[in-house]
Amino acid sequence: MDTKEDVGPRRQAAETGRARAERPVLTPLRVVALLVSLVSATVGVVGLATADRGIERSSAVVAGVPVEVVRPAGTTGRLPGVVVAHGLAASRQLMRGLADTLTHRGYAVELVDLAGGGANTERLPDAGDGPAADARLARDLDVAVGHLRAMPWVDGSRIGLLGHSMGAAAVVRYATAHPDIHATVAVSQGLMSPTGPASRPRDLLLLAGGLEFPGYREGAVDMLRAAYPQGRAGLTYGDPRAGTARRAVLVGGVEHVSVLFSPRTHREVADWFDASFGHSATGGHGVGIRPVQRAGSAMLLHLAAVLSFGTIASVLLGRPAGPGRDRRRLPLPLALGVPAVAVLTAVAAMAVIPRHLLPLAVAGPLAGFFGVIGVVTLAVALFVRRADAGDSGGERGGRSWPVTAGAAVALVLLTVVSFAVPAQLGWAHAVPVGPRPWALVAVAACAAAFFGGVEALCAGYDRLAATMIHAWTAAGALAGLGVAGLLGIAPALVLLVAPLLAALLVWQGVQAAALRTLRAPVWLTAIVGGVLLAWPIAVTMPIG
Repeated sequence: MDTKEDVGPRRQAAETGRARAERPVLTPLRVVALLVSLVSATVGVVGLATADRGIERSSAVVAGVPVEVVRPAGTTGRLPGVVVAHGLAASRQLMRGLADTLTHRGYAVELVDLAGGGANTERLPDAGDGPAADARLARDLDVAVGHLRAMPWVDGSRIGLLGHSMGAAAVVRYATAHPDIHATVAVSQGLMSPTGPASRPRDLLLLAGGLEFPGYREGAVDMLRAAYPQGRAGLTYGDPRAGTARRAVLVGGVEHVSVLFSPRTHREVADWFDASFGHSATGGHGVGIRPVQRAGSAMLLHLAAVLSFGTIASVLLGRPAGPGRDRRRLPLPLALGVPAVAVLTAVAAMAVIPRHLLPLAVAGPLAGFFGVIGVVTLAVALFVRRADAGDSGGERGGRSWPVTAGAAVALVLLTVVSFAVPAQLGWAHAVPVGPRPWALVAVAACAAAFFGGVEALCAGYDRLAATMIHAWTAAGALAGLGVAGLLGIAPALVLLVAPLLAALLVWQGVQAAALRTLRAPVWLTAIVGGVLLAWPIAVTMPIG
């Protein structure tokens, strides 16, 4: 029997033990992660802070088209100008690296957000494919060219165009119809039929990544051979002074997006415009190349966010106060087999999900795909554990509801900021506009269901096994999307955004592992992961 004298010391000891349990612990691995995070963040911030050195930048909305004009600081005289157009599911931020290179070479550059992309809230008809979309893109380019040509410090007789993917096809069509465009660069325009005489457009450079799908590589060579039937990649044909120059280049070691950040791409682009315009950059070949400063700095900030997440989460949630409630785990064959069945079910569901279910191209089928996987995995997990009364994924670390709810809000905000701010500054428009905010809610709900299902499969397993199950499910989802895209069940754009989805799933996997170690409730992990996956989808997929 305890005496009164015993109660005080025992209570004090219990409170001391609880306080120790709630304090975060800096393990050696976490210390290393924090140091790397600090270095990455520092380098990233410096890189973004100095990216505009020597550059003057201004933004405007012209006839409903958001544009950004960039020129060398302290410009005197009239400069040749280049309008730069992005591809589908992109924005002017992705093209800033090429704009930086051209600006440092003495060009005035206008970046444009085409219909459906970036800050442009206008709908892109038919997801960018068809006559209506072509007309809308031509209209936006016309606005941008007119705006740049009207600048008093721009030589209106020397205007060029540069485009990527959908934007590449658009600038080729526009330059073909407008012989006053002095030179054109098309990066990964894909297969397209010439729309005018072989002599148009003037001075055409065609680039494609060596790791792109065959259609993109073939498209570059085919467009060269439309003017020079015996033409080969890597050689220049015609005379840039006469406007008859053609060149196709296959840039080795890069795919559809990374081709934009290859130093060779930047050198080819700058040298091509220099030759066509008779423009001499101080220092000559290779001067002013800025392929990755912005995007690379943003990626370092993303890396810093990933590496520091576990420490921040442990500060907000505290260490688990006890061993937590034992949860019945699914047998391993079932935990690995259920995702396969769920992915096959989701692929079949994509065939019947309306592609315009949401006002963003691809977003509806993507949301439905992840949502179906989540529903199937959650249903199986709950069915198997039906005998475990009260096991609903609630508090597993002995935390109070206010602590957990506050941590959830903070972690969601942290996740949004750690994605959106670096992306906005470095490689993608990341602020929801137009119909994007409510589409974001729908996609986030489906993504949260997916990650909730993943955590339900992982429940009860140790760290290594849970990581394996998580990776297996994420890889299966990516494989399912790839199959759906190749079979035409999903839009082909899914194949192009697969690298982004893969990176986001890895990012979420790191966050989930950290929260699993802290025995955070399943719903918290699901919400944080859902927002992380949904935000990029909602802000990058074109409005259509």
